[in-house]
Amino acid sequence: MHHTMCRVQRGSFVYYTCSRLPVRHAFTTKAGGVSTGHCASLNLGFNRGDDPENVRENYRCLAKALGVPAARMTLTCQVHEAGVSVVTESEAGMGLVRPMAWQTDALVTALPDTPLIGFYADCVVTLLYDPATQTAGVCHAGWRGMAAGILPKTVEAMAGQLGARRQSLIAVMGPSIRQECFETDADVPTAMEALLGAAVRPFVAEKGEKFHVDLQGIGAALLREAGLAEENVIDSGICTMCAHEEFWSHRKTNGLR
Repeated sequence: MHHTMCRVQRGSFVYYTCSRLPVRHAFTTKAGGVSTGHCASLNLGFNRGDDPENVRENYRCLAKALGVPAARMTLTCQVHEAGVSVVTESEAGMGLVRPMAWQTDALVTALPDTPLIGFYADCVVTLLYDPATQTAGVCHAGWRGMAAGILPKTVEAMAGQLGARRQSLIAVMGPSIRQECFETDADVPTAMEALLGAAVRPFVAEKGEKFHVDLQGIGAALLREAGLAEENVIDSGICTMCAHEEFWSHRKTNGLR
């Protein structure tokens, strides 16, 4: 785990923070909610077969623990593509108290007190914040989104549409499946190289007939190329599959999560 990451426990609610982010934030774990069965306990997804009222209560628990307004929580919608949406006042609360009107894996905003919600159960979720302009972003990237450049596109949206300054922008890649556990067939590195070029090769290890891809390494390289300072790109160092007892892992549960 990176030395800037910190595990926080408040009663049954457990989450992780990064000391480099000077704004309220959390990488949540499984703990601290009211859901039961395979969704126990802090399930925040409405599409996992959970009782919707349990999910809404989990968001209320999250909001109370972090001291943020639940009614302004604004959710991404995972489609594993590279779209980025700007959250304005008319979109605040979308996905929770307002109907979901977009399919986008990344959100950015300049609004105060408007929490952005991304989801991860092995994929790389990155929190972005520019203290100079108080603009924020959240970006969900599986290998498809990473290959399609969603991280630099999120930076571009923050800089181009919100005025964020690349030199002060901080990005923290949260708990996610790491190279040792992310085993794929040849189609994944082949597809990534087709989109990103030969620059991905140092981040792919061939092991027999299988391949292991370093998504965090690729993400960090893309963020630096997008103009972020090396010291402002942080990899949490936490593997969701290795730490599956604390974090949701799609691979470990074969999707039952």
